[in-house]
Amino acid sequence: MEDKAITKEITKTTATVHEIEHTDSELYKVGMYTTAAFAAIVGIWGLVCLSSAILENGAPVEMLKNLYHAITGA
Repeated sequence: MEDKAITKEITKTTATVHEIEHTDSELYKVGMYTTAAFAAIVGIWGLVCLSSAILENGAPVEMLKNLYHAITGA
C-alpha cells in the first residue's frame, strides 16, 4: 500500500479594485433612491398642504391676502 500525503493549499482571496468600486456604487445608488423617495414624499405633502390652504381660503388671491394679514398683523 502506498502512503499518500494529504496536503491543503491555503489560498488567500482578495477583492479586486473593480469589485470594491462596484459595491460602493451600489450603496450610493441605494442612498440616492432613498433620498429621492423622501424628497418626493415631502414635495407631495407640500402640494397637499398648499391645495388645502387654497380650498380653505376660497382662492389663491385670498390666500395671499390672508398670509399678508397674518404676517403684518393688520
